[in-house]
Amino acid sequence: ICRFVEIISDSSSPPVVLFLDDLQWADPASLAVITRLLLAPSSPRFLFVGSCRDDEMSENHPVWNMKETVEQTGVNTRIFELSSIDNNTVNSMISDLLCLFPRRTRRLADIIHLKTRGNPLFLSRLLVSLGENGLLRFSLSRRRWSWDEAKIRSLRTPDDVGKFLARSIENLSPVISDALCTLACFGGSIHLSVIEVLERDVGLRLTNSLESAATDGFLEKVDLGYRFSHDRVQEAAYNMLNSQDRAKRHLKYGLALCMRATLDDNNGMIFTAVGQVNRTGPEIIYSAEEKSLISASNFRAGRKAMGLSDFGSALKFFERGIDFLHNDHWDDDYEFSLEIFDCAAKCAYAIGDHEKLKLLSNQILVSARSFEGKLNVLCYTINLLCDASLLDKAIEKCTWLLSMLGVEFSWASSRDTTLILVEKMRSILSGHSNEFLLQYIKMKDHSKIIAMKVLSRLNITLVLSRPDFSPVATLQMVELSLTHGMSPMSAIGFVYLGSMLASLGHMREGSRFVKLALNIVQLFGSKELAGEVMAISTQTAAYVEPMQSAIEFHMVGHKSSQEVGDIRSASLNFLLYCGGLFWSGAHLNRVKVRYEEACRFMEQHNMLSMMQTEGRWKINKLINGYESGIDIPVVTSKHCVDDKNLYARKYFHFQNMYVTFIYRDFGKMKSAAEKFIESKFEGWTILVAPGAQAFIFGLVSFWIFRQTHDMQWLAQGTASKDLIQKWEETSEWNFFHKRNLLEAEEHFCRNNYDKARLCYNVAISASKEHKFIHDEALACELAGHFSFEMGDMSAALEYFTRSNESYYEWGAIAKATAVFNHAVFTFQNVNAQP
Repeated sequence: ICRFVEIISDSSSPPVVLFLDDLQWADPASLAVITRLLLAPSSPRFLFVGSCRDDEMSENHPVWNMKETVEQTGVNTRIFELSSIDNNTVNSMISDLLCLFPRRTRRLADIIHLKTRGNPLFLSRLLVSLGENGLLRFSLSRRRWSWDEAKIRSLRTPDDVGKFLARSIENLSPVISDALCTLACFGGSIHLSVIEVLERDVGLRLTNSLESAATDGFLEKVDLGYRFSHDRVQEAAYNMLNSQDRAKRHLKYGLALCMRATLDDNNGMIFTAVGQVNRTGPEIIYSAEEKSLISASNFRAGRKAMGLSDFGSALKFFERGIDFLHNDHWDDDYEFSLEIFDCAAKCAYAIGDHEKLKLLSNQILVSARSFEGKLNVLCYTINLLCDASLLDKAIEKCTWLLSMLGVEFSWASSRDTTLILVEKMRSILSGHSNEFLLQYIKMKDHSKIIAMKVLSRLNITLVLSRPDFSPVATLQMVELSLTHGMSPMSAIGFVYLGSMLASLGHMREGSRFVKLALNIVQLFGSKELAGEVMAISTQTAAYVEPMQSAIEFHMVGHKSSQEVGDIRSASLNFLLYCGGLFWSGAHLNRVKVRYEEACRFMEQHNMLSMMQTEGRWKINKLINGYESGIDIPVVTSKHCVDDKNLYARKYFHFQNMYVTFIYRDFGKMKSAAEKFIESKFEGWTILVAPGAQAFIFGLVSFWIFRQTHDMQWLAQGTASKDLIQKWEETSEWNFFHKRNLLEAEEHFCRNNYDKARLCYNVAISASKEHKFIHDEALACELAGHFSFEMGDMSAALEYFTRSNESYYEWGAIAKATAVFNHAVFTFQNVNAQP
């Protein structure tokens, strides 16, 4: 929906307007879509208008929270309070309706306004009622409408429109009134197929009565059924039923629909069916068969909702299905009990409801008859430990599970030993084409299939906390695939193998296995693994393909992960996409909005631990200024030092180093660079961030060398340049300008000024050509500092001017201003010297 509106907004000349009524009843999913639409880049061409009854909404209603959220990101909002219709407007309406001059209808209008308080629905229904009761009639003799003013004034009408409508419904014939009450049990509308079931299986006679109610204006006939003319009419009809009558009707209608949906295998009716029975409770049902039918129907609705990626609704269906299970269900219906609890646990994890997940998991761990039956919730437990940054406990749980499966994990590997094992695996795989591996035997040993799943969880945990051992898990997954056959989890092993080989410099070979992993996902139809595979494969692709286009596949991975409830991979893809946007030079306002969307997504799904590596902090500094307050939560230095997540720790120090470098704060930058080196995170997985880290760290190292003349910093900068140059072999688009800028800084350090000047200009030109506006701005700035040091004030001024313009174009307003102020201050001081 969001993408559709974005496309229409971009292609349509006038702005797109969306109007939604009755927002007081909006569910969280609908409000999330509205929020996304308002925060989309095309939002200036999109107008949302919503109406609600604020007297039915608390101060903490989700609509007000949504309004506050979009306002914080700069979206303009306005509230219009719609009051009741005043006297003059009521008179104009009645004058037009009766084709009489306003002076003739004034006194009637005053009476009507007094009785209805200007409520439009109340007013229209009262006029209809006056006509039906002969108090407002057309006079043939006078050839105009006439009325009995005294009788209308003395007419007793309820103060509330709902009561008035209820009285109007009571005045209908009993069969019509009862039909409206039946329809009200289904909400605002009813489908013809439901009416057919109620008439055929329950014995109701509805069609003629609903036709009459439509004629009287209580209903509207639509193509495939009927709907109430106003929600207050539905409320009035439903409120005519007492609580016991409601429960009996919901149960009777729901059981009939559940049975019909089961007999006809009708998925379209299942939501309507369980929507009825779930408004009752198991305490009023004594038949075991009926309870089983309701439980099975809820399970079916839950699976259907999971297929629609609505895990919140699915969890509610599964929970209601569990409520209707009888006491001995684990003994009498074990397979179904395990399946419904397992599905409920998956949905609880998908929506971030960890408390419900723990309760459901405990039930399974106590009642499951086999280790295999417990496996899924054990994997969810590992995920929870990771989400809580309890990485050591997650690793301990994984290795215990592997030992239970007869698979031992080796902790004795050194880096040199691992490199030997990697070379051995490369040698084995060099004799097998991707086509051969895709046609390889399939894994049949169930314990090995389970072990592959556990190894995949162990691998991602090791990547974050003990990266030296992550290749062991990767190689073990590939070895199991070659020994026992391919399984869906083989895709995880090969995608990490490809990423690992790419990080070791074997980029083309790494790309081969990344593509193999994607093909394995397609071969097995492994939708549940697609998101994780796409997260790693897209990062590898960014070292081969233009970064601006490669990173877009992260949003495909994000969507794929969401669809199957893999919230960890969905969050990972979203974060990697945001980071990729930043380093590809996307406009900072766009990056900021995306980061905020990602953080809201993780907050909603209780994935707070993953937010410690988010980059909103540096964007805030670039837009608002180096001294600006941190108005968003970011991980603190102390938390990074204490945390077991080594990747988060190193990335935090890198962010500090980047911001202090950009704002030329040498002392703090040098301190951050030293901590960056001390963090000692040497990953085996190639990501976009290491490419950016190598580039910025190289520039930082060269600057520190020029200030300190410490040769180790020159060596660090040269090593970074060599690494960038190696990546340039497979992606000139992404790395050519970076390598030239590093070479320019190196030549500057080595006093090769002519070569430095040439490399600066090449870097600036290539950055512009390859659409890296942020790198163009940085290259111009560094060239300005170089020219100033060389005494070429004219060139320095030109470079600083171009840098200022490029930073503005990128959206780094505060940084652009800082460059301008620095240039003005510097040249004023130069001119002031004698």
